[in-house]
Amino acid sequence: MNILFDKFPDTVCVNDEAYQIETDFREWIRFAKLVEDEDIPWQIKCRLLLRWYIDGIPDDLETAVYALGDFLAMKTENAEEDESITGSAPKQLYSFEQDAECIYSAFREVYGINLQTISYMHWWEFQTLFAGLPEKTEIKQRIMYRSIDLRTIKDKDERKRIKKIQEIVALKKKNRRIMTDYEIGDMFA
Repeated sequence: MNILFDKFPDTVCVNDEAYQIETDFREWIRFAKLVEDEDIPWQIKCRLLLRWYIDGIPDDLETAVYALGDFLAMKTENAEEDESITGSAPKQLYSFEQDAECIYSAFREVYGINLQTISYMHWWEFQTLFAGLPEKTEIKQRIMYRSIDLRTIKDKDERKRIKKIQEIVALKKKNRRIMTDYEIGDMFA
């Protein structure tokens, strides 16, 4: 796909059939948060994820969930598989929950976009703009510091300085409680 002249997709392909899905960035932030929530059992999570289909859920539920995951990751049908997969999940460098204010302010500052009042923005457009934020923005600074492997820094004082910054901007683990089925249902009603 060429972002300069191809329209952002509004469907995913499951077993050679196109299915229309939600595409607004807010819905995909919710989707990402749901995927990351370790307290929701996978079976319930899969049923909830299928709500991103608009006009009907494909019969092949497993492929349907994976198609949504590909849309989340902005993978196109023709995209080649990443050959550098190491078998471990990449380190999380930002959180839509913890970094919400930084992301919001960066979009306001750089693009003049108010994420609160914009009526619609496609998920892929949001992700493209997010990736294109300048390095000087606070969110990009946080991502940069979180990504630094301290073992690669030779200078002891510099390593100590960066470690202190990493502790300040570290993603916090929340004390989670298990939600009831009713609470989960109410979230998406």
